[in-house]
Amino acid sequence: MSWMTCRDRLVGFAAIILSCCLSLPANAQMDETAQSLYQRMTTAYLNTNTYQATVQLIKSEHGGRWQLMQQLQVAYDRSSGSLLFDRPDMQLVSSEGVLHYRSDMIPGRHLQVQLEKPIDDTNLRSKAPFLARQLMPDVRLLLGGELFKPTVKVKALDADEQGRPGLQWTSREGLVTLRLNPQTALIQQVTIDRQAMIQRATHIGPATYSYNITVNRHNQQFEREWFAFDTSNSQPVKTWSSLLGSNDIDATAMQEQIAPAIALSDTGHNMYLLEREESDVLVLMFWASWGGPPVYQTLPVLQRLSDWAMREGKSVTVKTVNMQEDVKTIKQVWDVKQLTLPVLMDVNAQVAHAYRVGAIPQTVVIAHGMVRHVHVGTPSDFETVLRAQVNDLLVSPVSVTRK
Repeated sequence: MSWMTCRDRLVGFAAIILSCCLSLPANAQMDETAQSLYQRMTTAYLNTNTYQATVQLIKSEHGGRWQLMQQLQVAYDRSSGSLLFDRPDMQLVSSEGVLHYRSDMIPGRHLQVQLEKPIDDTNLRSKAPFLARQLMPDVRLLLGGELFKPTVKVKALDADEQGRPGLQWTSREGLVTLRLNPQTALIQQVTIDRQAMIQRATHIGPATYSYNITVNRHNQQFEREWFAFDTSNSQPVKTWSSLLGSNDIDATAMQEQIAPAIALSDTGHNMYLLEREESDVLVLMFWASWGGPPVYQTLPVLQRLSDWAMREGKSVTVKTVNMQEDVKTIKQVWDVKQLTLPVLMDVNAQVAHAYRVGAIPQTVVIAHGMVRHVHVGTPSDFETVLRAQVNDLLVSPVSVTRK
């Protein structure tokens, strides 16, 4: 029997997994009101056959001074085992027993993997592990995944100004607050106040994650086109290593090669062309705000290198290349980090792809049109090594004609 042909078995399978995942730990308690609301929520997801929602993630740090916003679309059809996870820079579709994935940062290729069983939280984590931190709590429930496990008492909250009842508890992820649709009992908002301190390059402080969920369709029939995946202009590959290819594995192989062309505008709409670069040494850092601690540790290193070059009159230019984000997001990071570095806008990640950026931050040192050094990540001695490499190139420049 095909794994997509029996809706009842799929629903029963999901119900068994979900009921196990949502069982409370022995030390977690809830009163009658909380128990009733918790049960309504879990039952609502067990009885959800089709689902489509718009989700806005807001990540806030440094007392709200630094925020990252992402918006995505999610659709799910339990009877066919179909899932859509669509973000501006990537798309994942599971349909008819095949999982497809593409990223704007990796043009020309997409992942195509056969699934041996219906899509659920476990095999999605196995086939697409990068999504483990990105799936929204309600989507995890739809796929039979684990809601944030309560460690102590679960309490019911009074309805908010929108009439939404709520639940709140402490988990290992932090203080979890849910707000539910009073009619459907589906989640409309999840807020997680992390107890652990998040360390960045210029500050230490707590983080808050808010998922605002707008359910547009619930238990309504989907057209087949909802889960269509466009394979035009790209070739299918079957493994993550094949998908990433040179973007992740062979970035350092660019060393001693001619630097790919750069034609990008900065945040002030000024065009930058690599071929017009007059400094002996150019240092580029590829980054995005979602890159986490390595990005925030590397940015001040580049700022200090730029300040040193200007102070000492060195023929060194330092620029950063932001991938696929807007000026507002960049400005928030620059304000919090107190940076003055110029930022080039790689809106379509085409330059990042040319420089084989598969992990960020990636720092590239160019001298006279040649890539001389590539650093992926931020090792402990990064600043010392980078400064030594730049100094060496200034003392012993290569005699290569620029592109």
